[in-house]
Amino acid sequence: MPMDYALLISLLICHFVADYVLTTPAMIEAKATGKRMIHIVLHAGIHTVLMGGVLIVFGATIYVTSMLVLLELLSHFLIDYCKGWIGRRFPSCGDNKQKAFWVLYGFDQLLHLLVIVLIVKMCGA
Repeated sequence: MPMDYALLISLLICHFVADYVLTTPAMIEAKATGKRMIHIVLHAGIHTVLMGGVLIVFGATIYVTSMLVLLELLSHFLIDYCKGWIGRRFPSCGDNKQKAFWVLYGFDQLLHLLVIVLIVKMCGA
């Protein structure tokens, strides 16, 4: 069954807005260090709210939406927390002048995008 590209594009836009437009300085700091977890939780929550709204607009049931936003909340939190932990533990991964930083950043984004593709597939698209 082909993927619903409108849903995929909508969720990718949500990801961009939540990751770049609505992220506060405190969230950026928390994601960079893996500390002050409440800010990482709030950041993941923004993703969850936006995604949940899109899923409902696209006709997902409340049950399906609830399960998928829980997946997004947990995965987004874990990916961002782990990226911050790695950046703190391995200084070259936390320094944006180092290649290791950009490899880790790209891997972080790849994981987020794979979760979005999985969510679209789980919607039955």
